[in-house]
Amino acid sequence: MERYLDYKPAHIVSGARNYYVAYSIVNPETGRYVVKRVKLNYIKSKRQRKEYACELVKQINSKLAHGFNPYFNEHTDKLVLLSDAVMDFLKAKKREMETHIITAATFEDYKQQLTYFQRFIDVDCFVYKIKKANVNAFLDDIYITKALTAVTRNHYLQTVRTFFTWCVNHGIIAENPAKDIANVKHGTKKRVAIPESDLQLIFNHLAESGEFWYLLDCYLVYGCFIRPSEICGLKIANISFKNQTIYIPAEVSKNKKAQTVTMPKNVVMMLLDLKIYDFPSDYYICGENFKPSQNKAQSRIFRDKWLTIRKELRLPDTYQFYSLKDSGITKMLSMLNVSEVRDQARHSNIAITDIYTDRSKTDVNAHIKSIDFTPSV
Repeated sequence: MERYLDYKPAHIVSGARNYYVAYSIVNPETGRYVVKRVKLNYIKSKRQRKEYACELVKQINSKLAHGFNPYFNEHTDKLVLLSDAVMDFLKAKKREMETHIITAATFEDYKQQLTYFQRFIDVDCFVYKIKKANVNAFLDDIYITKALTAVTRNHYLQTVRTFFTWCVNHGIIAENPAKDIANVKHGTKKRVAIPESDLQLIFNHLAESGEFWYLLDCYLVYGCFIRPSEICGLKIANISFKNQTIYIPAEVSKNKKAQTVTMPKNVVMMLLDLKIYDFPSDYYICGENFKPSQNKAQSRIFRDKWLTIRKELRLPDTYQFYSLKDSGITKMLSMLNVSEVRDQARHSNIAITDIYTDRSKTDVNAHIKSIDFTPSV
């Protein structure tokens, strides 16, 4: 919400010793009116002084009516508080989420990270007051003080940079204070593929614990290479037992393209064992407690559950939920040709030599249908 400038119009003040044009404007730092004067005593001719004063009054009042404030950055159009800017930014991003431009997970990241940024800044100041040093201090708090990872620090930087870019585009500030801040370099990927023996340990543990719905989600990542955020957007209607496929609509897919993946037979058998077809077709595959529901879950529940399992089984932190995809691709590459795996993973390419392979087909992959994708020790 824009904070419109308050002012009292300019007028001529004529006294025995002083002749000037005066107007009152709100100081944005204090919220109080301050009188501004433009002295004209240096103009000796009374007629010229009055003519100039009348013209000056018109000019000042026109500028005031269009938002002029001498206290404010002359290159910036609006006075907007940080809280108001964040609120409007999130409204815009929520609309992008509703029109499937960004995912719900991305919107939640924006919301959570900007809330944390506001808490760090502490004072609800005007956006133009936030400088590069403030952003760097915020990032140092994340990376150095709280000892979070370089990846996390860089994610926060990206969110803050995106927010300030939006502010620039909406005339709130003239320059993005985060534009020249670089990412912190980080080491090799922490996530690794999980060995078959440990995969079997994890899957057996889930089965023995009765966590079959979560086990299904693991198989969707491991065998179908479906991203966690995409699983949350899928509905039972997207499953075709006849074709042995899962259809991923454009509004659900990360790359915003409608795509189809083939289900290995162990995934099909699990869906049948769970009698997923008994639920209404418009239910989301994953809702509360990982079961089908009218309300979809947030993708973070997969990670949260994974952390619990990893702790119970005393597995290394390099085994992450998304490691299931790495593990599945690694195994499938040993069983199928590279183009088949590429299509199942919905990658733009796997190898440079493979970039000319035709990937326009959407029919079922008979090879994958025949695979028993259960891990073997």
